[in-house]
Amino acid sequence: MKDRGSIGAIKDLDGFSNGVCGKIVRSLEVLRDNPFPKGKAIKKIKGTNSDYYRLRVDKYRVFSMIEGNRAIVLRILNKKDVERFIRNLNRKIQVDEKNLNTK
Repeated sequence: MKDRGSIGAIKDLDGFSNGVCGKIVRSLEVLRDNPFPKGKAIKKIKGTNSDYYRLRVDKYRVFSMIEGNRAIVLRILNKKDVERFIRNLNRKIQVDEKNLNTK
């Protein structure tokens, strides 16, 4: 599986210490080989009708979506910022679905 990061994810990484960045990058390398590893580290985001997932890395969460054979990293956030991101993501999905239904 190929992967790539969004501008938001790259900016998020810039704000973390080298140690945290190293942990996150190692976790992303595991996902490159197996996007759905066993265990509780990765879960589909509840309340979304699309392929959005979160990967738990310590107290950080890596949000991604799967498109074909690629994982696109959307954001990398501290656990405390997750709820707001998911709420905004759900709003975006609802708007996108509404737009599709009106076409």
